[in-house]
Amino acid sequence: MGDHDTLYTLLFSDFWSKLEGNGPEPFGLKENLGREWSAMMFQATHFSMMHVGAAVVATLVILFATWRWRASIKDETQGVVPPRELNVAAFLGGFVGVVFKFSADTMGEENARRYLPFIGTLALFIFCNNTQGIVPGFLPGTDTLNTNLGLAFMVFLLYNFVGVKENGMAHFAHFLGPSFPIAGISAPWLFPLMLPIEIVSHIARPISLSLRLMGNMLADHKVVGTMKMICAILLPVPFLLLGVLVAVVQTLVFTLLAIIYIGTAAEHAEQH
Repeated sequence: MGDHDTLYTLLFSDFWSKLEGNGPEPFGLKENLGREWSAMMFQATHFSMMHVGAAVVATLVILFATWRWRASIKDETQGVVPPRELNVAAFLGGFVGVVFKFSADTMGEENARRYLPFIGTLALFIFCNNTQGIVPGFLPGTDTLNTNLGLAFMVFLLYNFVGVKENGMAHFAHFLGPSFPIAGISAPWLFPLMLPIEIVSHIARPISLSLRLMGNMLADHKVVGTMKMICAILLPVPFLLLGVLVAVVQTLVFTLLAIIYIGTAAEHAEQH
């Protein structure tokens, strides 16, 4: 199994060949979406839809877990009493509960409830993609910039939208730096220095979120693959266990930073 092979490419090889433009009667995605280039230390790119397949699998898993959770709150307990056994519904409830607690500690309960649908879905999607890399025959959808930049860009748009909605144009006041009086006039005198620094800082946020997640997931997947090549029996097990930790930690880091960005933007202008 090569770097770009998974169970669904092997089980549906004809469909996947057409999808990626390698088989007879291709669907045309490679011609419209593919980019063939090489630069510096990068080798020629390989057009792949693996991250799309992983994202679809993650979405289906989340939909199934949501369906099971909804079914669990329609019994005689109405969801008030936690389930005794550890099942999909209990896991989903605990997962979302942890995300809500982190959000409430950072931005307050009111904002945590308001933005939980986005933050909770984001955390679930990243976690489901990350953990796919632990399952033999699957690839994590978060080991590519295509997926991660899309997620980070949504966070970037949301926290700026929240800032403008809550504070108006005063949201951009912190780009100019602190105000202090000189000759009796209070103004952000350091804005020639602070403005470019703040702009670069905000542009770097989605880039750093994307690269951090991709780098860790890609490195973990490559390490496990290398251990399998050396000895496929027992040797990869410790690295698979380490991969579970990496998947959880990277989900936590991405989600916490998203919470911090949104919570900071939701603060009132006088608190900037």
